[in-house]
Amino acid sequence: MIKINLLGDTLAQVAGKRSEKADVTQVYAQGDGPARASLPIAGIVVGVLIASFGLVYYLILDRDLRQAQDKTVKLEQEKQSLSKYIALEKTFREQKEAIQKKKEIMMGLKNAQELPVHLLEELANALPDDVWFKEVNQKGLGLTIKGESSSFEAINLFRNKLIEQPKWFGNVNSPTANKKGGVVEFTISFDLKKPA
Repeated sequence: MIKINLLGDTLAQVAGKRSEKADVTQVYAQGDGPARASLPIAGIVVGVLIASFGLVYYLILDRDLRQAQDKTVKLEQEKQSLSKYIALEKTFREQKEAIQKKKEIMMGLKNAQELPVHLLEELANALPDDVWFKEVNQKGLGLTIKGESSSFEAINLFRNKLIEQPKWFGNVNSPTANKKGGVVEFTISFDLKKPA
């Protein structure tokens, strides 16, 4: 049987590797000297650049903030100087609205004043000669007339003339009439219309 000493060769190989590693480490240590020295300088340069960019950004934001504050102060001063004009404009607007309301009320009163005149004119045109009124009552747009006439025919003629004026009179009811002595008393009711 043959015996081989494997252990001796292994030890020799390990010893050789250790010496190579030591040489390589020495080479790396000698070669890294300038690279290691430039690394902190690069870090400082990057830090200074970041700090300077931050400072420039801060200064820009500070400048914008000051400009905005100055603009706000100017606008407040302008608002205070214009406040009396704003108050005047508000007063004029309120006065204009009040005048407009008064104008609408006056136009309404004028129309309301003209309406009874026209209604009475139309009512007088529809009234026969031998019919006269004793009492006229108005409730809203409803009108009730109590009167007297010399005949039933004159009362019917009055009713027909009211019906012939649909622009002014509507819902003309049949009159109730009673003869007392030589006169006929009647009551008639109808609605007044406002012409469009």
